[in-house]
Amino acid sequence: MKRAFLILFGLSMSITNGQVGNENISYSSGNFFMRANRPTTKEYTIDGTPYINGNSFSKVIIKDYSKNVQDLRYNAYEDEMEFKNGEELFYANKENNLKIQFPTLNKTYKCFNYSYDGKSKLGYLVVLVEDPKFSLYKRERVELLNGEKSTNAYTKDANDYYAKEKDLYLVSSTSQLSKFPKNVGDAADFFSIDKKELEIFFKTNKINISREADMIKLVEFINQH
Repeated sequence: MKRAFLILFGLSMSITNGQVGNENISYSSGNFFMRANRPTTKEYTIDGTPYINGNSFSKVIIKDYSKNVQDLRYNAYEDEMEFKNGEELFYANKENNLKIQFPTLNKTYKCFNYSYDGKSKLGYLVVLVEDPKFSLYKRERVELLNGEKSTNAYTKDANDYYAKEKDLYLVSSTSQLSKFPKNVGDAADFFSIDKKELEIFFKTNKINISREADMIKLVEFINQH
């Protein structure tokens, strides 16, 4: 993908370049810009949306960055954060261990190098629990599926369409991530905790291991041991 650089607004005004924990920060009239890649334009109609949180751009908070950072949205098909400069769309640079908080969505995405299922990737995961002992993340993805071909000459082929994949919950104490345990026995083995103690916790707290809120409770409980 061809790399593009944003043109800073306010060329008639003095431009101040600064660094606040990141080499890609530039300031112009108090605005913040990131070097970015331009997304590939698809030249045909695709039904659905690649955006998990809706098509709108949202305010974000990034530690040590300007408060005027661009509004962003997460493209779950491309695994990219997007922003607009005028009418042009760009991808924000991916940086290891960068956290992007979306206050209105009550969500924080972390971009980092991680390994899962034998593959390494620099990508975004939703932070659910982050702890030196065990962390819990959620991978959100959208796939592009082929539309069905018409079976006769009187109807059109269906468009290709975006479809949300099932969220994948990943747990880790290192950069190596594993799929969240599927039952009490697997959880006891994975977290190295007494199975009977864990069964009592499940029963007392009515834990459903397939429910996100209960996954968070379980990991927080394990981290207290």
